[in-house]
Amino acid sequence: MRIHKLLCLALLPTVIALAPAAAAADKVADFYKGKTVKIVIGASMGGAYGLYAQLLSRHVSKYLPGAPTVVVQAMPGGGGNKAMNYSYTAGPQDGSAVSIVQISVVQETLFNPKVRFNAKGFQYFGRFTNANIVATAHKRSGIKNWQDATRKVYTMGTIGRRNYTYIGPAVMNALAGTKFQIISGYRGTKTAYLAKQRGEVDASITSWATLNVNHADELKSGTFIPLFQMMGQREPDLPNIPSIAEFGKTKGEKAFLAIISAGSAIGRTMAGPPKMPKYLVAGWRTAFMKTVSDPAFKADIAKRKSRLNPMNGEKITRIVHDVMDLPKEDVASAFAFYNKILKAK
Repeated sequence: MRIHKLLCLALLPTVIALAPAAAAADKVADFYKGKTVKIVIGASMGGAYGLYAQLLSRHVSKYLPGAPTVVVQAMPGGGGNKAMNYSYTAGPQDGSAVSIVQISVVQETLFNPKVRFNAKGFQYFGRFTNANIVATAHKRSGIKNWQDATRKVYTMGTIGRRNYTYIGPAVMNALAGTKFQIISGYRGTKTAYLAKQRGEVDASITSWATLNVNHADELKSGTFIPLFQMMGQREPDLPNIPSIAEFGKTKGEKAFLAIISAGSAIGRTMAGPPKMPKYLVAGWRTAFMKTVSDPAFKADIAKRKSRLNPMNGEKITRIVHDVMDLPKEDVASAFAFYNKILKAK
């Protein structure tokens, strides 16, 4: 009897410690039981955002208390701003709708006064992977590296002027002395890559993950030649390919490049709206990290030749806040540089 009593006393601190977590899980379960949750994406279902959202929707209920039904809603438009505006202001704030934010969430908050969201207000659950944007040229163009583009004009197919596909070559023209003729207006990176394969343009730009999924053979054979990348540090797979972040000299240029590089670090990140209850945010953060570690989820990602490089919500929040909290004068200088490259011919 005495031994039993001592054992109970020994286990008491553990029981007390676990009680709040169990109570929080019960609260999350009470909210989500029998409900349907929407994951809103600002792109078509056929791209990377759609892929990660659909795969998560199949697995996350296993780890989200209450096991709600999870569906995906595509809301393309405005380079993803339509979906972020909706999630931040007009969409449900109670936890019945979450989203995958665009990599441009910080850039648009700082540089676009028309948006109705603030990157610091989203409540980040975690990241599936980073999104290093990489420019490649077709070997028929004759270009062998980015330096060749400082001596001769080469065409680069891009989507639109506020898009990363435009910003990359525009920065290289302004800071590295390249002479890319930027041709905007392609409806997506897939169309721009088809144009490159047909010989309409010499080069195009998309994420390194997409290149490895859709164009692995062209990379391996040397048909597609990497020119530059947009992540803050060089991709381990591309140690000899420069990042645009290496070319900044003034405070304004460096601040601008820090803002753009943050987008690559944010990558494909899930978030809740600003007024989502904290206990549901905590529930999603736990469920997200468990899902991206789940063997079945990882097998689904591998089957589609996609990538995972997860990061928890707290670290993503720090990345966002570090850039959003840059000195106002640095942001103003970065905005001036941004306007300069947008107006460049």
